[in-house]
Amino acid sequence: MAAHHRRSAYRRRYQQPSLLNKLLFELSLLPVFNPMSEFPMSTSRRNVLIRTVATIAGDITVGVAVASACVWLIEAATLGWFLSFLIWLIGAALSLVLSQYVVHPALSVLLSDHKLDVAVDAVTLLGDRLSRLTRSVLQPA
Repeated sequence: MAAHHRRSAYRRRYQQPSLLNKLLFELSLLPVFNPMSEFPMSTSRRNVLIRTVATIAGDITVGVAVASACVWLIEAATLGWFLSFLIWLIGAALSLVLSQYVVHPALSVLLSDHKLDVAVDAVTLLGDRLSRLTRSVLQPA
């Protein structure tokens, strides 16, 4: 009777990585998330951060404006529960539509890479001049 031999661990069959591991690997290769990329502290990361903060602030602003309009309409018209619910539902949909079709395109036009680089350079220059001015004013004579 022949002895049954087990396969060693290194001779196992290759298994495809899971979808999550593949996505995480592909995301890690993007220059925004990869610290060893071509531009370790690139301006694109800074611009992505500025655009993200501006987009979130714009979305919050639109949401608060629509919510204020809904509250005013509900109080001014003294609507019942059902109509108040409908107003809030319409307001939420309107807020999402305004955010998607007004705020995001406007920010993509207003915050291009060139415009952001010029603005950051101008603010940096202004900060340097103000720091020199305050040093010269505060220096003992």
